[in-house]
Parts: sequence; C-alpha cells; structure tokens
Amino acid sequence: MSERTRAKGGEATEPDTAPVGLTWRVYVERLAERAGGWTALAEELARTVGERAELPEDLLSIEKGLRRLARRGNQPGGQYGRWLLRHLGVPEDIERWARWLSQYHRRFADLPLTLRLEQLRLWDRPPFAESRLAAWTHVGLASVHLRRREDAVARLRLERAREAAPRAGPAALAEIALLDAYVATNDGERARAEDHLDVAERAIELPDVDADDRACLRARLLGQRAYHLTSPPRGAAADVAGARRLFEAITDGLELPFVAFRKENGLAYCAWKQGDTAAGLALARRAASHAGDGGFVRFRVLALNLIARMTPDADDAKAVRERAARLARSIEDEELLAAATRGIANRRD
Repeated sequence: MSERTRAKGGEATEPDTAPVGLTWRVYVERLAERAGGWTALAEELARTVGERAELPEDLLSIEKGLRRLARRGNQPGGQYGRWLLRHLGVPEDIERWARWLSQYHRRFADLPLTLRLEQLRLWDRPPFAESRLAAWTHVGLASVHLRRREDAVARLRLERAREAAPRAGPAALAEIALLDAYVATNDGERARAEDHLDVAERAIELPDVDADDRACLRARLLGQRAYHLTSPPRGAAADVAGARRLFEAITDGLELPFVAFRKENGLAYCAWKQGDTAAGLALARRAASHAGDGGFVRFRVLALNLIARMTPDADDAKAVRERAARLARSIEDEELLAAATRGIANRRD
C-alpha cells in the first residue's frame, strides 16, 4: 500500500497535518479495535505469543494487563508493552505517519524547523521509541539538527538511527544511508560517501520499498552522485556531462513533484554550466513550478537561487534572490537564507 492517500478521482495526495505523537492508550486501543475488542486482543496476544513468554493463563488477567498498559501514557511499556510491540507490531497507518514525518522527500521536511522538532520529539518516546520503527524518529531528528547546525547532536541521532535501522526495513536503511552520505560529503570524505550511496542503492531496490518512495529515493541517490561529479575535490575537474547523464537517468516517478523537481533542477544546472543559459533558465523555472505543485518550499528556494544565478539582469536577479530569502526565512533555513542573501550582496557590489 502506498504511503500516499487517495483523494476523490484517484489523484494522489499527502496528509495535510502531522499527528500529535503516540501514547500507549492510542496504540493499545488501535490494536483492540483491529482485533475486535479487548478480550479478542488478549486472545490474539496469547495465541501469537504461545509458550514463548510467561503470559498469565487466564484471558481476564491478560486483559487487565493490557488495560493497565493503556494507562501508562508515554512511560516505558514494561513486559506487556514489549510483548505487544514484538508480536503484534505497529499498525500500518501509524507506521506511515512516522515515515512521513522523517523522510526528506515528504512535505513535512519543508515545514519550519521548530515545528518539525516539536513534532518529532512527540514520537521520540514510548511506545514508538520502543518499537522496531524507532530509527525513523532518529533519522528525522538528525536531519532537523543538521539544518539547525547542531552538528554533534545530529551525528549522535544519526548513529542511533544506524543502530536501529536493520529492524525498520529497507526504506529506513536507504534514508539513513543517504543522510550518512550527505554528512560524509560535507566532511570531505568522498570515498566514505560513495560507500553509503552504494548501501542506499542496494536498499532502494529491495521489494519491500513502496513504489513512490523508491522513485523519490532513486532521484535523491542520482542527485547526490551527480553532486560528486559537479563539485569534485580541489584539483579535480568537474564532470558536468556525467552529471547530466545521471539526471537524465531519472525516468520513473516523474508524475511525483519531488522527482520531477529533482530531474529538472539538476538538468538546469548542467545546461547552465555547459553554456546553454536559456535552456537552464527554462528548466529551472519548470523545477520551481514542480516544487510549488508539491508544496516544497525549500526546493522552490533552491530553484529560485539557481534562476537568480543564471539571470543576466542584475535588478531581476536581485528580486528573485529577495523572494528566495523570504521563503527561506519562513521555514527557518539558515543555509538557504545565507545563500540567497549572499547573492543579493554580490549583486549590489
């Protein structure tokens, strides 16, 4: 089942609001509803666990234990919490929410950093923090802290995400590996970054990855490999033609705004660097439109910054930069804001 919800007419949409975290009450009541009631849930747990755990022999005692667990809020779940999470798992809709909060290619990643941090912290506690899906919260928080330039905290969260990743599934493995590669690239360790990209590529192709996620993850992977070609280490020559071939290889998921943006924006940069500014501007404007279609403020800023760099008229370029700066402020992105304001200053000199 795709993470994207389906609107009337079959058009794919994404959730409009973030959830408010997960408590033991919400979790246990969701399982009880799925099972057909509290007694039915007690029966399901007893049947699933079998003789592998020391459950009480009578269903009434098990049901009482489940009701006590539902009153624990966000405290550690104890034995009943471990039994439920290990043997009955997390409902699919809750897992979708957690992924949506943590994936770079979802609209939640473009919301103001303060809001993202507050929402993710609501999931960084039991029961979700005790589940097999805790890696999603860790990688989401790592991304936020990197954007806030809180490097030490970000690296700690990324380490925790890496440790928890094997239990969370291939999509989480890919997400974490792509962020690991980004950090390694910023550290100047290109070989280590390429190793992480190889890990991501293998995970992306595993069958359990959602089709939309796979298309977005592939686009991200190719974009990160292309960056290595267009921004090589000092002393090495850029391979813009090679990067262009990578962006042209993005062929699936083009109906998704994120994927379309990634392809068009990358091709725009390559066309510009190869001397075709007119084509670059046309591609970058299409990229900005795709970003707007998907509600991706950050990516729209990236496209606007690129448009400004290619715009020959100084006043027009300055206006585009100022627009990009306003959008960057709205999502509290200091890096993008610095890029936009730096361009404005350069144009004034």
